[in-house]
Amino acid sequence: MSASSPSQIISLKKVKFLYRGRSILDLPNFDLNSDETCVLMGPNGAGKTTFLRVLLGLQKITQGSITLLGKELQNISRGQLSKLRQQIGYIPQIASLSYEFPLTVREAVSTGKTASIGCLRKLSSSDYDSINFWMKQLGIIHLADRRIDEISGGECRKLLIARAMVQEPALLLMDEPTANLDMGWREQILTIIQELYQKTRKALILVCHELEVIPPCCRRVLLLNKGKIESDTPIQKAFTPENIQKLYHCRMQILQKNDRFFTIPEFSQPN
Repeated sequence: MSASSPSQIISLKKVKFLYRGRSILDLPNFDLNSDETCVLMGPNGAGKTTFLRVLLGLQKITQGSITLLGKELQNISRGQLSKLRQQIGYIPQIASLSYEFPLTVREAVSTGKTASIGCLRKLSSSDYDSINFWMKQLGIIHLADRRIDEISGGECRKLLIARAMVQEPALLLMDEPTANLDMGWREQILTIIQELYQKTRKALILVCHELEVIPPCCRRVLLLNKGKIESDTPIQKAFTPENIQKLYHCRMQILQKNDRFFTIPEFSQPN
């Protein structure tokens, strides 16, 4: 890890996105440093996935400015934007793998490398070393020759993370990486995210719904509601019963243990 001070990797200024006249995002400002992690939380329809699409340049904003990895998205060409995306490891909410093609796990992971070097360039031995390294790190090297339609949902999440890491990204964007996983797989994925940050110190934005799926490395929380930032604070200040009730319209007790947070619903007693 470099001894130099972390640099600013994301800067949003007065960003607005309107769709059919309706405000979807209204963000006065948001900054993220190169070694910083941030959890993005909010109810369904709050604008969390749109927030990520805006950062990826997949959604053109109506107003404001976005500086990503030192480049203003409004002032770069489509080719420059494509190169910029190569520095972003994106783990989508739903696996973006096509099961119509009989790709193996190794071939699917390697698409992360071709995303950064180009589809027409032949992979080098060092490229394959990187692919094998991350499959080993994610614990899926034994699945290398299995078809992607033959692996479980948890194994697919590991594949997507490995695919993102072979890009050698400067920024990781994870959209609900533990969604629809059982408890065992959820904890495996959280452990992987925690270890990845400890080893690489990559900037990370993680979208989730539940407090229970926030890894200990994430100490900053951005609470989003109806496209607006309700709170941008350290994790200790973000999770209050008042904030949770305001966002999700339910009362919860909030517990903390071993740098993890947990919720217990408060049910009203019948008369």
